Amino acid sequence: MTKMFLRVDPAGPGGNGLPPTTHDASDRSLAGATEPRAYTAYTDPSGVFTVGVWACDAGTLAINDLAIDEACYLIDGEVVITDVHGNTERFVAGDAFLLKRGFVGTWHMPGPILKYNAMYKR
Repeated sequence: MTKMFLRVDPAGPGGNGLPPTTHDASDRSLAGATEPRAYTAYTDPSGVFTVGVWACDAGTLAINDLAIDEACYLIDGEVVITDVHGNTERFVAGDAFLLKRGFVGTWHMPGPILKYNAMYKR
């Protein structure tokens, strides 16, 4: 019988580290943020919902028209998010937050970060 639960290891699959990845198409590096790493622990059968872990070095990303809804739980580090209207919020390890589909703004990481994410694309 298939197990109906799954551990999402922040140390990557089998605890062997997070493999290098590329930034999403909606993300553009403004400074730093040159070493993103991630793994997807789960993708639902329709391919619409995923759960995983993402890490990156310090830097700032410009995000233009985010194509997904993304729930984040910051495991380590700090993120300052500013939207196109100038609204800014700082999140630290232990905080959870949501980036809504269509988000335009910046994602600033003063230092390296590690986060869990759950993403929904329609």
